[in-house]
Amino acid sequence: MLILALLACGGEVAPTTRRALPTPDDLERRCGVVGEPRVEEPSPGVFVARGFDLANTVVVQTADGRVVIDAGMSPARSEATRAALDAVTSGPVRALIFTHSHIDHVGGASVWAEPNTEIWATDAFTTRFFAQYGVFLPAESTRAARQFGVGLDPADLPCSSIGHTADVRAAMQSGARMPTHTFSGTHTLEVGGVTLELVEAHGETDDQLFVHLPDAGVLLPGDNVYAAFPNLYTIRGTRPRPTDEWVASLDAMRARDPALLVPSHTEPVEGRESVRARLTAYRDAIQWVRDSVVRAANAGTPLDAIGAAEALAGDPALAELYGQLDWSARAIYTNELGWFDGRASQLYPLPPDDRAKRLIGAMGGREAVLAALDASDDPRWALELLELLEASGEQGLNTRFADAYEALAATTANTNGRAYLLVSARERRAGRVEGVGEPTLAEDFVEGLPIVQVMQSTAARLRPGAAQGVHETVVLAFTDHDPAVLTVRNGVLEVVWGTPLPGTPEPLATAHVSTRAWKDLALQRRSAAGALADGSLGIEGSALGFRAFMDRFEQGLAPPAERLP
Repeated sequence: MLILALLACGGEVAPTTRRALPTPDDLERRCGVVGEPRVEEPSPGVFVARGFDLANTVVVQTADGRVVIDAGMSPARSEATRAALDAVTSGPVRALIFTHSHIDHVGGASVWAEPNTEIWATDAFTTRFFAQYGVFLPAESTRAARQFGVGLDPADLPCSSIGHTADVRAAMQSGARMPTHTFSGTHTLEVGGVTLELVEAHGETDDQLFVHLPDAGVLLPGDNVYAAFPNLYTIRGTRPRPTDEWVASLDAMRARDPALLVPSHTEPVEGRESVRARLTAYRDAIQWVRDSVVRAANAGTPLDAIGAAEALAGDPALAELYGQLDWSARAIYTNELGWFDGRASQLYPLPPDDRAKRLIGAMGGREAVLAALDASDDPRWALELLELLEASGEQGLNTRFADAYEALAATTANTNGRAYLLVSARERRAGRVEGVGEPTLAEDFVEGLPIVQVMQSTAARLRPGAAQGVHETVVLAFTDHDPAVLTVRNGVLEVVWGTPLPGTPEPLATAHVSTRAWKDLALQRRSAAGALADGSLGIEGSALGFRAFMDRFEQGLAPPAERLP
């Protein structure tokens, strides 16, 4: 079991030592395990398609048709996956189960969803899906494109450590579907004589579930278990994962004592003893990191020292090829205690540019720092120096940054970190590079998009420069939902559902529109002029005032323009 000794017993800080990280040779071996696309049948009637996509797709064959667990990242990838599974399974798709809302599990749903297919997920699925692909979408998309290595040569990133490399560009042609059936707690499905127990199990996401086939002794854990240290924090950006709940979910799996574990990433684990060992090691590793962070925080350890100690033991199934211990530890700390680690010096730091200039001066000046940079054979130290120089105003450092990123990537086996470094290097060399394109949304996907989520994303699209000193209101009088009262007040958008709050200005205008028509307008699937012409949008009051109000938002409330590298 791979565990992190941050502290010794008794609450004292353990000596800081450099832990042994996986090597590029470890990544090469992992890519060999990921291997070529193939379908396996680890238990009679349970078929898993591996190597076709970042995530596996599992089909449970029943007498009345098929149950599909997870649908892949895009229709393009899922079509090949389905063709391979169609060759060994048959019948209608009676149910499609999403283990959680990440796009690599739902983006290919259109390939599998048939007219009578029930689509199952937890009650939290829809809210979580749109939360993670909503307000922070530009920032998360840019970082995700780096993490997943968009545009990299396969020689530089031959696989993801947990599956086939992700095709983010293909995922822009989204085949995602919303659930038709949801539950909380547990729910039992009976399909063609097969019993499937669906169990809510928070972990990598708070809408996660696992699937248990009690008669066959098979458990499908979704992304709560795979053959790498878990991604307790992902560098593409998201909330830190709930470690306590993740441990509890693993214990719920252990209580069912399955004989076969079929994760949504990496290979199945066969044999009751092997499954017990994997689940126990996984939950212990997560708890160890969590408990170690608590002890470190209580001992007053600075945040930047959290997670910097030696790993005590090695387990290939917990190698830091996807998640990483220090990233996870820092995320747990900030999730529980915030960014401040108790050091008074951190309360009022120097501005970054001022700090950089003073440090460079104390190091002997610009020429001395450049000489140290030329002499360095450690890319991490080179990056420290480069960050100082750039913060001080130094220009023309892009090639040096790219060289350092690439040198560090060459030593990095964690595929998330490796890809992030290599794409960052490419950006430094080429400037802005070709993006992944705008997402194409299917009609039924837009239909399922909650109007509340659309309005939440609207606030971040207000252009502050066009809204300072402004205090004005418009009303969206939806024909099929409570009205939304939109008030711009000194660079802030306030959205109130129903009755306006006291002090709200009289509206400049009221728009009469259905939620569906407004979503089409907000997503720029159609123009306001067209909606006015066909009567799906009606303006009561000042049409010019309404237009001026909407012009205060980026692209008339549409998603921001292409920002991905």
